Amino acid sequence: MAEHGKVELGEIEIEFNMAPDAIPKALRSFAGRTPMDAEVDALDLPRRPFTLRCVIGLLRLYRRVRPSTVGARCVFDPSCSRYAELAFRKHGLVGGVMSTAGRLSRCRHGNGGVDLPEGMDCCEISD
Repeated sequence: MAEHGKVELGEIEIEFNMAPDAIPKALRSFAGRTPMDAEVDALDLPRRPFTLRCVIGLLRLYRRVRPSTVGARCVFDPSCSRYAELAFRKHGLVGGVMSTAGRLSRCRHGNGGVDLPEGMDCCEISD
């Protein structure tokens, strides 16, 4: 079933009519990121613990240096690297690794849509 809607990303406005699980990939192809990706990107880098600060810093570095074609292929919202950032923030180092590994195992065409770390909802991202 197709979903119709409109998304604004800064000065870009995108109107769509497609299957809900295809929306994240389409938004990244046209605008470079989804609104949920932008929310995660806007989070402050945590000061403590130091390991969390380092892990999130490395994830953000990866997002800056990876080819744009890699990020545009992601079928989930938020993207896998942003999911990992949220998982590490929510569950710590070990729980974040486990949660991210589970997410990566689900990442393939035919899956998709909104997928947040266990115990989170979209309202918690900016908290």
